Amino acid sequence: MTLDRIKFLLKNKDYTRLKTELLQEHQADIAEFINELDAKTSLMVFRLLPKDVAANVFAYLAPESRSQILLQSEETELHEILDELFFDDKIDFLEEMPANVVKRILRNSSEAERKLINLFLNYPENTAGSLMTIELVDLKKEMTVSEALEKIRRVAPNRETIYTCYVTDATRYLEGILSLRDLVIASPEQKLETIMRKKIISVSTLDDKEYVADLIKKYDLIAIPVTDTENRLVGIITVDDIVDVIEDESTEDIHKMASIGEIDVDLQEASPMFLTKKRLPWLLILVFVNIFSGLGIALFEETLQTVIALVFFLPLLIDSAGNAGSQSATLIIRALALGEIKIDDWLELLKKELVVSLALGLSMAAAVSAVGFVRGGLDLAIVTSLSMAAVVLVGSTIGLCLPFLLSKFQLDPATASGPLVTSIADIAGVIIYFSIASWYYGI
Repeated sequence: MTLDRIKFLLKNKDYTRLKTELLQEHQADIAEFINELDAKTSLMVFRLLPKDVAANVFAYLAPESRSQILLQSEETELHEILDELFFDDKIDFLEEMPANVVKRILRNSSEAERKLINLFLNYPENTAGSLMTIELVDLKKEMTVSEALEKIRRVAPNRETIYTCYVTDATRYLEGILSLRDLVIASPEQKLETIMRKKIISVSTLDDKEYVADLIKKYDLIAIPVTDTENRLVGIITVDDIVDVIEDESTEDIHKMASIGEIDVDLQEASPMFLTKKRLPWLLILVFVNIFSGLGIALFEETLQTVIALVFFLPLLIDSAGNAGSQSATLIIRALALGEIKIDDWLELLKKELVVSLALGLSMAAAVSAVGFVRGGLDLAIVTSLSMAAVVLVGSTIGLCLPFLLSKFQLDPATASGPLVTSIADIAGVIIYFSIASWYYGI
């Protein structure tokens, strides 16, 4: 089904057929269609959906579409939509909404739910507490397997996941963990205490979400329990929420690597002024950084005037320094982000990078020497080849060291990639190239 098809059915007011076709699609696809519609039409399409389907579609909608639908919805309709959402989806939604929408929702919530919502909204952003859901399966160690399975059947419709269950005592102290598989293959009369795993991977409510993502990835978990300072179970974080965290962090790193500020809206929705404000600061900084390249050229003005053919190879050499530096920085930043390397590994990696960059530099030097020989004879071939080997070696070293240096000072190493490394390597490339040329020609 296409958006044009939806508009055609809407235009012809063929709501029965439209509803039938909508229900044949995945909820994520329905949400994508609704996101493309104007406010009035999106509400009309949304109201065609059955209540249980509408709640799932609502969780997939873009924040702008959610806000439009809620602002146009009646109080009872608003309450019905939110009642069907899992608690963590409801919290994520409230964090995105304007204050007037949040007030409407809280006004229609019970006192107990209001207190719970306010508690979750007060967890610092980017912490485990802000990501977790309270919809989990909790069991007691005195239960038999058959009793546990019966409880799971009873509560499953209101739980986000039933594949991992948690054993707690009367004070919600986390004592053990069970998978649904453990329960299915165990004898019905067995006590949970005899089959539960007591070695538990868990996080605290104030742990950073990136740390949570690392644990889930490392131990291949479907969900991870969240505890308070006294190891009492307060919620769980499921893998689907962590996928969103990983996507957000990757997007943030890509923006930093391109020297762009944080962009928390869709690119299509962002205004030209907003994008200008995000991109301009680093570009202005890099303008002044690149002035040093010009100063480097000015220092060797006499060399340039003596051997004018050097100008031909200037862009090629300084770009090679920047490119080598960016490659090296990208490899290091990614490895740091994945936890494959630590700051203490820098010396070992530097030794390896020197070997690699020397091999790269010599290979590129051999290629550029042929062009230098054709362009200016043997002397120019020697100068350009020596310069190429040197700038690739230095550029790669800068690209490797800068992320480690930023990490050492508790700064994000992603900032070191892209334009920043390129600019620094360019400056080094200019100085190296003309220094070698001046030395060789005796200027």
